[in-house]
Amino acid sequence: MMSTEKKNEGKKPDPDRRAIIIGGAAAVAGVAAGIVIGSQAFPKLLTKTEVQPEVTKEVVPQYITKTVTQVEKYVKQLVANVSDFPTAGTTKMTTYMGYQVILIKTGVPSIGGVGPDNDIVGFSGYCAHMGYPLSYDPNTNCLLCTMHFSQYDVTKGGMQVIGHPNQYLAQLILEYDSSSGNIYALGFNKLVYGAYNNVLQGTTSGGVSS
Repeated sequence: MMSTEKKNEGKKPDPDRRAIIIGGAAAVAGVAAGIVIGSQAFPKLLTKTEVQPEVTKEVVPQYITKTVTQVEKYVKQLVANVSDFPTAGTTKMTTYMGYQVILIKTGVPSIGGVGPDNDIVGFSGYCAHMGYPLSYDPNTNCLLCTMHFSQYDVTKGGMQVIGHPNQYLAQLILEYDSSSGNIYALGFNKLVYGAYNNVLQGTTSGGVSS
């Protein structure tokens, strides 16, 4: 051991070996520094996703209100002829605009009466109380309800005489053509039982020109 140490004591350090070691260390340090500097000099591109709100245009519908005038009109309809009433007390059942009506020859001048003697009248065939059929009594010149026995005087415009009704019976407005003897219905003077509008709920078939 002593001889070896003594040997080495006499030798000088190898400058080449020392330079290699220093150079290698410097190279490693340079590479590390390059990585750090490179990462700062050339930063990574970051992808940023932005969500844009979708804007929709709402279409608001526009409504146009139009006022339509509806003309309500009765029709002129042939309902009888004077020849259908040979004597007082004669009746005729028929329809006007789809409504059941009864025409009567009272034998005396009557409210709303037509014909040569102004004694032919017409009325709704149904009671104003609950809509039951009516029958004519020539002894009293009244229309009688077959269910509750209410009475209407046909010579006085269908005035209620006795019973449940609190209104007159709907009467036909009649027109008489003396040249032909024809009798036409032109409408009602009030609502028929069960109707809120005689014209709208009636039918227009069977009408004749004025």
